[in-house]
Amino acid sequence: MAKAITDKNILIRVLKNPELMTSLDASEWNDLLREARISNLAGRLAADAESLKMNDLLPAKVQNLFKSFTYNSLSSARMIRWEMNRVMRALKGSDEKVILLKGAAYLDKELSCTRGRISVDLDILVPKKRIDWVEEKFIAAGWQHQLDNDYDQKFYREYAHELPPMVHPDRRISIDVHHSILPVTSRVSPDMSKLIGDAVKSKSGFYTFSDVDIILHSVVHQFQDGEVRSSLRNLLEQHDMLNEFGKNADFWEKLVPRAVELGLTRALYYALRYTHMIMGTEIPDHVLADIRPFGPNLIVRGIMDWMVPGVISPSFGATGFARWVAANGLYIRSHWLRMPPLLLTRHLTIKFFRRFSMSG
Repeated sequence: MAKAITDKNILIRVLKNPELMTSLDASEWNDLLREARISNLAGRLAADAESLKMNDLLPAKVQNLFKSFTYNSLSSARMIRWEMNRVMRALKGSDEKVILLKGAAYLDKELSCTRGRISVDLDILVPKKRIDWVEEKFIAAGWQHQLDNDYDQKFYREYAHELPPMVHPDRRISIDVHHSILPVTSRVSPDMSKLIGDAVKSKSGFYTFSDVDIILHSVVHQFQDGEVRSSLRNLLEQHDMLNEFGKNADFWEKLVPRAVELGLTRALYYALRYTHMIMGTEIPDHVLADIRPFGPNLIVRGIMDWMVPGVISPSFGATGFARWVAANGLYIRSHWLRMPPLLLTRHLTIKFFRRFSMSG
């Protein structure tokens, strides 16, 4: 059933086989571009067309749109690199490890998954004991907190794995300063000293996680700390990185043992299962065998196999009531994994009444 759903999704089909773009009719282009824009993957389509040198075979309107998408992605990369430069300047003179996360790390390492990618924020990580020092440095350099609500500020500082988002008024790029890859309240708590200890320094002066840890952070962000709904871009990035890092056989030998060491096996199980199922990622049989014991029971696996492919893309897949059930089921799951029931109930209640009072 899951494969049948994803086979019907025009965006997934084109991402897996970009040459299909040369044979689409007007209606299919409308569906593809709408889905790609919502998924933040329009730039990726343009990059695929460019790399395969088939722009001239596409409709003139599509060529013009692809030029615009390419310009936007290149502009985004320049802004993120400049914000990295400003961060380095603000922390000048320190020998502290400042680790780039997510899109900034992919950009710094020049990974293939950055093709056509647009980032709207910069994520960095420092040891928890240095988080206050970094905040002071950023405020002194002109960054400001985006949240001025006392409750939100308190919640971030007591329960989250990062400072409240900060932004410089001249550049408007949001910076998220993390001290962990998961909230303090999460049911999973990896040893951050191991992740930080194995981080690798790049020529930019920043650090990035090791290749194995970059993948594990991505899968945790999607399947442990975030919503799976409309997260096709995350899955595609994991597909790209698994293909790229997997050229080194040592990567596959380290992947599952590292997940076991850090307690991140369930998220890795789902990532390997759904990259393989949805994107057709080639994963060695022994890796799939090694991760299989860490999967859920048969009933939970069946439910996830129905929900994830049905809502991972924003417009296609499950529809109507079925989509509502799947989307909300995954939403509840993400919060259940993120914080204990009493804190979750209290937090959602406060957020609800605040929103209600604001709307009134």
